[in-house]
Amino acid sequence: MVTYAFIALCAVVYLLQVAPRLHDAFALYAPDITGLFAYAPLYTSTWYWEFEPWRMLTSAVLHHPSNVAHIGFNMLALWFVGRVMEPQIGRLRFAVLLLLSAFGGSVAILLVSALGLASPFVPTVGASGAVFGLFGALFILMRSSGTSAGGVLALVGVNMVISFMVPNISWQGHLGGLVTGAVVAAVYAYLRGPRQRLWQALALTGIAAALLGLTALGVQLLPMQ
Repeated sequence: MVTYAFIALCAVVYLLQVAPRLHDAFALYAPDITGLFAYAPLYTSTWYWEFEPWRMLTSAVLHHPSNVAHIGFNMLALWFVGRVMEPQIGRLRFAVLLLLSAFGGSVAILLVSALGLASPFVPTVGASGAVFGLFGALFILMRSSGTSAGGVLALVGVNMVISFMVPNISWQGHLGGLVTGAVVAAVYAYLRGPRQRLWQALALTGIAAALLGLTALGVQLLPMQ
């Protein structure tokens, strides 16, 4: 399952992140995984010498090395939702949902910095954008099936309040992932019919293109601070 594969990937990467803290030998020879793959908007700017847009995705498998609760919460939430949702919508659709949600979270981080509301130098890590995408998708899928989604709405509300109130939490990434996941799930839930695979593929391509377009816009607008 994609759920377990993603959890395993995050766990392995986390071990590589914390390895330099465990022994001097690791500190000397192990690469700084966090520094190499974390995302900050400056890595997608026209004025910084390192243009590394892939960090918008690689940051989703990283977590704060000194905060076990960070990866713990994300993996628990991913397992809780993924083990139910993935069999329902299929592996490929679930993988696309995770990927686009993670990307959407990074796009939101870039756009907020482009508007001058956050520093482009602050790095972000974590699968929270993808996890919030699952929350948004779960809400849409439950609503479309006629199931009460009040519990999911309350969960999202509480976590978004925490995102805004607690320092060092990327509310931008959470919000971007949430919205992207909801839009992707709407494609799965409402584009039905004899040619649903074609229409869903076209719609998902459109979502990806829109995110790329917003990324290009953010790159051009990002101010040097």
